[in-house]
Amino acid sequence: MRTLVKEVQGIDWFDGAVMNCSWSGPLLRDVLRSSGLETEGDPASMSRGKERRHVCFSCHAVPCQEDSWYGASIPLSQALCEDAEVILALKMNGEPLPVRNGAPVRVIVPGVIGARCVKWLDGIEVRQEESENHYQRRDYKILPPEAVDAESAKEFWDSTPAMMELPLNSVVAFPSEGAVVRRNSSGKVDVKGYATPQGESGPVVKVEVSGDGGRSWTEAEILEEGETQGKRSKWAWVLWRAELSLGPGEGRRIISKATDKGGNQQQERSQWNLRGVGYNGYGENRGIQAL
Repeated sequence: MRTLVKEVQGIDWFDGAVMNCSWSGPLLRDVLRSSGLETEGDPASMSRGKERRHVCFSCHAVPCQEDSWYGASIPLSQALCEDAEVILALKMNGEPLPVRNGAPVRVIVPGVIGARCVKWLDGIEVRQEESENHYQRRDYKILPPEAVDAESAKEFWDSTPAMMELPLNSVVAFPSEGAVVRRNSSGKVDVKGYATPQGESGPVVKVEVSGDGGRSWTEAEILEEGETQGKRSKWAWVLWRAELSLGPGEGRRIISKATDKGGNQQQERSQWNLRGVGYNGYGENRGIQAL
């Protein structure tokens, strides 16, 4: 979460660590079933929450900062859901998965934060409890506002659920922070960016931008890049562009907000949390000079 809201105890990713690409590999549900996994009830009962087990992923390749290995988990019901499309990725963009991106095999859980998409996978286990790894139990959680430091956070780690789905978000990529831009004859500037849907609620169906603090909004054009056979993936980002009226001068601020198919809409600010995760307030760039 940006320090414009309040300082956090976490890495400031600014507008994110995000990638949008094509992954391919076997469905995790097929791998689990071929291993002889016995499910408790039919798929309908699992979707109603009767299946309580978890699929735990592990990587022991190198020690981590806060643990001797890296691990994560997702509900077994999600792993077995056909619509969730959880895969064990062997390829990225049609090519063999690069080592830096997790080769030889990486978990990909669409719509879920990257912390659960374990790289360099060396273990899969179905358990009654979620992964015991530090990064599942003691990080990547949206703690309540009462957790203001490491000490006060202790009482909330166990009761706060692990963060799973990605929040709806949009980013103003151009003009960048502090940029100098020239308006056209109509007093407008080009604005470009991307937007990502919330969890499985995609795709993004609308992006709006404003140059006057949200008093008025201009709907952006969602571009066709990233579409497959004329259809937007519910998991993928969208690229967008707009012509925005912007007054001349320094200190201009451009903001954006997105809406997805599920009806989720970005708000101006999201609730502060100690680790600074899950922030999805308006996209914005400040300090722009318009000529």
